Amino acid sequence: MNSRFNYIETPPSRLATFVGHRLAARDEDAPWLAMSLFLGLVASVAFLIVAFRHGGSIQDDGRMFLSWTSRWDDSSLLRNDLMANFWESVSPWFFRGVYRAAWLVGIPPLVFTKILPALLYPLIALFAYRFVRAIGGEPLLGFVAAAIVLHSLVREDVVISATPRSFWPVLLLACLDGLARRRALQTSLAQLAMTGTYPQMSLVIASMIGFTFITPWRRPYLDLSRDRIVLVACAAVATIAGLLPFLLASGQFSPTITLSEALNTPTFAAGGRGTITETNGTLDFLCAPRLGLFNGRCSQPFEQDIVLTLAVWLIGPVLLFLRMFRGRSGGMRSELPLYFLAMSLGWFVLAALVLFKLHLPNRYTIGLSVVSLVTTPVIVVEWIRDRPFPQWLVRWKIGRTIMLGGTAAVLILTVVGAAAVRSTFRLPKNPELIAAIAAMPKDAVVGGFVRDLDFSPVLTRRSTLFSRELAIAYQLGYFQPTIARMEAVRNAVTTRDPAALASSLQSLRLDVLLIHRADLASGRVPMDFRGFFGSDLDRFERDAAASGKPPLIAGLAEGCTAGTYGDVVALDAHCLMKKAGTS
Repeated sequence: MNSRFNYIETPPSRLATFVGHRLAARDEDAPWLAMSLFLGLVASVAFLIVAFRHGGSIQDDGRMFLSWTSRWDDSSLLRNDLMANFWESVSPWFFRGVYRAAWLVGIPPLVFTKILPALLYPLIALFAYRFVRAIGGEPLLGFVAAAIVLHSLVREDVVISATPRSFWPVLLLACLDGLARRRALQTSLAQLAMTGTYPQMSLVIASMIGFTFITPWRRPYLDLSRDRIVLVACAAVATIAGLLPFLLASGQFSPTITLSEALNTPTFAAGGRGTITETNGTLDFLCAPRLGLFNGRCSQPFEQDIVLTLAVWLIGPVLLFLRMFRGRSGGMRSELPLYFLAMSLGWFVLAALVLFKLHLPNRYTIGLSVVSLVTTPVIVVEWIRDRPFPQWLVRWKIGRTIMLGGTAAVLILTVVGAAAVRSTFRLPKNPELIAAIAAMPKDAVVGGFVRDLDFSPVLTRRSTLFSRELAIAYQLGYFQPTIARMEAVRNAVTTRDPAALASSLQSLRLDVLLIHRADLASGRVPMDFRGFFGSDLDRFERDAAASGKPPLIAGLAEGCTAGTYGDVVALDAHCLMKKAGTS
């Protein structure tokens, strides 16, 4: 029976010997580092295939952060444009610098959005591997960390966004690796770049670095060594220098909205563009997508997903910290993940207490996903690896068959996981309209309640009054003029009064008014934009229609139509004002 099932010791094949040695080796970096980088390249190639599959597409949030970059090609474009000015002001300096450098070597921003994530994935794999090795993990565990982090990040709208938040995973891992190796230059450069891409994360990291002075596992409980002081001092200088441009420019569109103001602003209500409140008007700091600690991953406390997430967040950092008290025994050990967890939660609470002044609370805990993935699952694999039972795999033929098959299956899964890149690219539903706007004179100004204006000015390079996607409300210096423009367009499309129509259009300094054909006849604000006005909009529209007459603009449209693009009518605003003045 033994021979039938191959439960006998037989000489292993060369392949089995090679695989067995690689799995058993505790200090062979070359194969595992190479495979980690290979997974990063797989993710890069998969992303590039997705990115260049559809011409004219753009990343979802790229419509915001790249809305102003056409000025590099022609300084006369988007002159005094509110949206372009605002989004340029909130684009962090390092992010701007990277895109500017690409533009200087001939890569347009819209093309670079399809290249940047591909450049980041191999670096993410590299620093995930290096960090695990730096805290005592074996090469196999470094590969596991790289595979798990890539598997997660290719599915999340972080790196693939090609926006400032694309940078924080690799910079966080680079900073952790630098701290674990006590390399002041690496840590400081990573922190400097973090301040120039994701300031919220840089505050968490700065606090974590400060806490590295504390060493409760050894006396005198404070690390005041020269290396530590130099590292912390260099990181502090990098933090201050990196945040200084942000602090100096932060008042351009001030003030920041307060909580009391937000609770009375329709766009923050349930169903609005920037929803922060529940349907009952309360704030959910646990599960809400914008405010919640768990970033929309739950609907109520103590769900299974919350318990699992907390376990992943806590197990790895806590165990790594407790191992610091065991002296220099084998295995992974580090205080950094727990310090990062504590600082993230501390900044989350502080941001919740002064809501909006430090932006949104969960922007400070977003890094927990990456830190937990390079600790908790890796510790589990380390525990399995230290069990004695796998040793029979190298002695029996059937064991070697299982070993080879299992190894092949795991490697295939890691490759497939790295290649399963999520796509957040968007295409306008009405490309004919976008092309028509792009063909207008450079100084043309367009506007209207049309969702495809989310792609303007980024694809049209023409000034646009407002768009739903870009109308965020955290800075009142930007949002209040945006709402005033929306209200003026609302008045123009609903009024029956010629003087009111002329006044609204004149205040906008508009060249072309865009309106859906159905809205032209009904005189109503379309559903996508109603959340900006609140419940009073229904009464406003009823009052406007009380005369029983159709909207004035509907009667004037025929003689002022500049073009029709699908169901969108482009109206010459100057013609409308002229006709309204003679009505």
